[in-house]
Amino acid sequence: MNKHSKIYVTGHSGMLGSAMLKHLRSQGYTNIITRTHSELDLTRQADVEAFFEQERPEYIFHIAAKTGGVMLNKQYPLDYLSEGTLIALNVLNAAYKYEAKGVVYVSSANIYPEDAPQPMGEDLFMSGRLPLFWGGYALAKTVGVKFCECAARQSGRHFVAAVLPAVYGLNDHGSTVMPMLLDKFADGVLNDKPDVTIWGTGNVRREFIYSEDVAEALVFLMEHGKSGEHYNVGSGEEHTIKELAEILREVSDFQGELVFDTSKPESAGRQFLDSQKLYQLGWKPKVSFRDGVKSVYQEHLEWEKEKENESNCK
Repeated sequence: MNKHSKIYVTGHSGMLGSAMLKHLRSQGYTNIITRTHSELDLTRQADVEAFFEQERPEYIFHIAAKTGGVMLNKQYPLDYLSEGTLIALNVLNAAYKYEAKGVVYVSSANIYPEDAPQPMGEDLFMSGRLPLFWGGYALAKTVGVKFCECAARQSGRHFVAAVLPAVYGLNDHGSTVMPMLLDKFADGVLNDKPDVTIWGTGNVRREFIYSEDVAEALVFLMEHGKSGEHYNVGSGEEHTIKELAEILREVSDFQGELVFDTSKPESAGRQFLDSQKLYQLGWKPKVSFRDGVKSVYQEHLEWEKEKENESNCK
């Protein structure tokens, strides 16, 4: 890519997509195109192809996806499979059809088997049963990775997939574990609550990575990744949900108790990525977990304050 290349970022209004825009602009890229969901529904193939025919983006960072926490995935597996697959394939196929020079597709650690040995290397892809609660979402992400592999083999053009652990960052108001806990701690502080309730035992281990680190890694893969390959993009660290809650209690100065509700579901077991393949190319994350959590908590607290002020003014 050069600074004037036409770059399309899908999902630009979300947590990772907004970090991607911020990073590209900070690096001097000036020709970035985006579309909101109301402007372009990525589940509609004809609309996506019309957009590509008109705009002809040269490089695509395909971040958009149907995402949600474990409860939503458990309740609506078909929605996550069907909508997720359409979003993945419509954009990837249009990029192939209209001869984009480079594509980086964002996938998930859920593409690896539920009983995979830890840490999980790229060679475990399609080697076993997908995680039960994430099956629909995971299969959609699997199809996207496989498309990149096949497109590169058939055309020789640059299609690369990035496999991510749990991503957190600014502008995250979703239903996964990080924003849910941010909500609870901000609410606990603002309303002086006696405790914060956390689903499950708190013992599930997760690898978290900061969105701005991921954005940098995606550009790195566009420039240095091998076409047709998928790369784990991890932080190289694991933390239990309890450890995350303790960090949030510290950075928020919450004075109450932590209550673990074991009647509520937890996500799948360990999903720790072996990211040596990417590290050996020359990229590594920069933001420490505590610093990242502190940053997103402060932003989330201000957002909650604004919501309360708006509600009080009505």
